[in-house]
Amino acid sequence: MRALALLCLVSAAFAADPSTGKKLVFSDDFDGDKIDETKWNVLGAREVFTFVKVGKGGALRIGLRIKDDMIQTQTLSTRGKFSQQFGYFEASMRMHAGDGHAGAFRISTDDEKTPPSITTSFHGTGKERVSPWARAVLESGAQDFRPEKAIGKFTDISKKFHTYGILWTEKGFTWYLDGKAVHKLERKEFVRPMSLTLTHRIEEQERPKLILKSLPDDIDIDWVKVWK
Repeated sequence: MRALALLCLVSAAFAADPSTGKKLVFSDDFDGDKIDETKWNVLGAREVFTFVKVGKGGALRIGLRIKDDMIQTQTLSTRGKFSQQFGYFEASMRMHAGDGHAGAFRISTDDEKTPPSITTSFHGTGKERVSPWARAVLESGAQDFRPEKAIGKFTDISKKFHTYGILWTEKGFTWYLDGKAVHKLERKEFVRPMSLTLTHRIEEQERPKLILKSLPDDIDIDWVKVWK
C-alpha cells in the first residue's frame, strides 16, 4: 500500500501544471498588427510574417516564400533580447498540414556551438505528426534525443491550436502537450541560459516531399508564455 501511495504521489506530481508556483516573465499574445521587435528578432522574409484573427484576439502566421528551390527558414527568435536559466516555456500553435516542411517551437542554449549546449523542441512535420526532440552538442560530438515510441496519433494538429510546453529544471527537460507530460530527458549538464524560437522551414532533404499546389500551408501561433 505504501508503495502504491508513493507511486500515485509521483504520478500526480508529474501531471501537475508546470507553471504552478512560477512567475510569468515573458509573453506575447500576437494581438497587434506587427511584430514586437523589442521581444523578437525576425530572421527570414518579413512578408511571410502576418497576423490573422483568432476568436476575439489574433495570432501570428508564419508562411513560406514561393521560390525556385524552396529551401528557406522563417524564424522569430528572442536571442539577445530574452533568455533565462531554467523555467517553463509554452506556446499555443496550430501546425501545418502537408509534408516537405516543418514548424517548430524551440528553446536553445544561446551559444549553440560551445559544448555542452542543446536545442529542445516540438517538431511538426505534416500529416498530423508532431514529436518532442532534442539535439545536444557535447564534447564527444552531436547527439539526438527522441522518444523510443511515438507520443500518440493525432487528427487535428493542423486544424486547431494545441499547447506545447517545455519544462527545464536542474534535472533536465520535460515536454508537455496540452498539459500532459509526453517525454522526459534527464540531463544535468545544460545550465547556460536558453532563448525561444518559433520557426517554419524547408530543408534540402525535405524539399522532394513538398507539393507546391498544397501551399499556402502555414503555421499559426496564438500566444507564447515563459515562467521562471
